[in-house]
Amino acid sequence: MKIELYINRESYQIDIVPRDRLLDVLRRYRGLTGTKEGCGEGECGACAVILDGRLVNSCMVPALELHGSKVITVEGLAGETDPLQRAFVEEGAVQCGFCTPGMVMAARSLLARNPNPSREEIKEGLAGNLCRCTGYEKIIKAVSRAAQEGYGKIAASDLEDQEMVRPSGPPVLSEDEKERIFLPYDLDEACEALEKHPDIYMLAGTTDFYPDIKKGAKFPEKLMDLTHLCDLKKIEEEEGVVVIGSGVTTQRIAEDPVVGGYFPALREAADMSAAIAIKNKATIGGNLMTASPAADMPPVLLMLGASVIFRSSSGRREVPMEDFFRGYRKTAIEPGELLESVRIPIPAEGTSQAFYKRGSRKSLTIARVNVACSARLDNGVIRDMKVVAGTMAVLPTVITAVSELVEGKPVTQSLVEAVREAARDGVHPRTSEEYRKNVTGNLVARFVMELGQDL
Repeated sequence: MKIELYINRESYQIDIVPRDRLLDVLRRYRGLTGTKEGCGEGECGACAVILDGRLVNSCMVPALELHGSKVITVEGLAGETDPLQRAFVEEGAVQCGFCTPGMVMAARSLLARNPNPSREEIKEGLAGNLCRCTGYEKIIKAVSRAAQEGYGKIAASDLEDQEMVRPSGPPVLSEDEKERIFLPYDLDEACEALEKHPDIYMLAGTTDFYPDIKKGAKFPEKLMDLTHLCDLKKIEEEEGVVVIGSGVTTQRIAEDPVVGGYFPALREAADMSAAIAIKNKATIGGNLMTASPAADMPPVLLMLGASVIFRSSSGRREVPMEDFFRGYRKTAIEPGELLESVRIPIPAEGTSQAFYKRGSRKSLTIARVNVACSARLDNGVIRDMKVVAGTMAVLPTVITAVSELVEGKPVTQSLVEAVREAARDGVHPRTSEEYRKNVTGNLVARFVMELGQDL
């Protein structure tokens, strides 16, 4: 397969193997070994680069989606004259050096978006990058120094003119690849391919794809890249609903003012889901279609009364979230369909929402408990409360006992305690039963207590 790719502001025609990763293209095809391979699962950040203006882990980006993209690696910076790299050296933030290129790229991406970050914002911006020498304090100082020296103005160039560059022509596939690799640029084309080849494996964010391959999953024979389908990347407000395309990334959801205004719980779930390099790739569609019991989006979307739209050559089909999951790693999608969008009704005015998540560490963790809650106060009493817990079982758990208990009642201490017990008894965890029951009860009780503070 031949693609045209812009690396460090120069155009290249590269013959690639479609199953390769961006990391392989940079190191093997271009000899840009500053980008390191660490974990190969998006956990360490050693392979971080800036792709089309966004920080990503290059070990998780398939080469087949790169036609027309712009990549900036550590070699594309100004070397010894680059103020950010100089700050790393002079602050002693360079130790064994293995993680340094990824740290530098993460810092540059942060300063491009936020030229004057606080200490906490620097820590958050670097959170997806591991330093095996445990030298984080000096790294934070180096980024802070670069910010004070005005490096954000230099880094902002990465965000300029990031519209998809129109290559000289389409990617060139061999005759064999034409039967296995599908690169649609509109939905009709994608649905036509699915109708003829219902066994195609669809790729979007690929944040689970390569880690699963590394763990032994079989590489699919047929692949379809969805990243060039603009219709899947829209967030639109319609009459009474917000429509989020399945290709919208979790970072966009976390940043979008419409989502944040109507659905603060969804914004919080997106923001807490991963480090920024993962959130810049992971999509809401992928979070749903993997059907993982630990996923953060499903409990929130179920609580919000969302539905999904499947698209095929025959048209569209709407499925309520309560009917979306059919079992462990199974959804309601039919052969020949793709997930087009998620439709979320706009809540009644005055509705409060919350998303809580607890895991084995403070941040960037897979949830051991996650809970989505919503309710509104009407003349001092609770109305329309919904509670959904994730990670407890194969499917998200709607805790109807809590909704029935609080309907029409004012918030009192005795009601808060009753809610704690009802929520605790409303979940049936597969493992760590007492811990998960207790945490669920405490979180739902906290929501009701905070709701009462609005009185």
